[in-house]
Amino acid sequence: MNKNIKRFVTLFCLSLALILSACGGGSKHDNGKFAGSFKDEFNNQFVLNEDYTGTIQFAGNEKTEQITWSDGEDHKRPYATIKYNGDPAYYYLRDGKLYRHEEDMDHGRCAINLTYDD
Repeated sequence: MNKNIKRFVTLFCLSLALILSACGGGSKHDNGKFAGSFKDEFNNQFVLNEDYTGTIQFAGNEKTEQITWSDGEDHKRPYATIKYNGDPAYYYLRDGKLYRHEEDMDHGRCAINLTYDD
């Protein structure tokens, strides 16, 4: 087998492994269940309660901030918005990822990784 074919096969296998790992696994938070406790990749702690209230504790800050969140009037929206500092859409939460802007969420870019406590 020549070197170019070996490189192609190796690159193909690596690409396939990356695609499969990105698509695999999930959690209840990937299916429109938003309530729960989680930390973002910056160690900010979030708690979203079933009654659409919650808290944020920013990393390095002992103060806990009160928030509210929504998944739409009919509770069928595929994402939730988190209200903080007077902005009803300060954060967007979808598929177990956090976003600062709706456009980023819509295009799947600039996602903030989350780790759920459950």
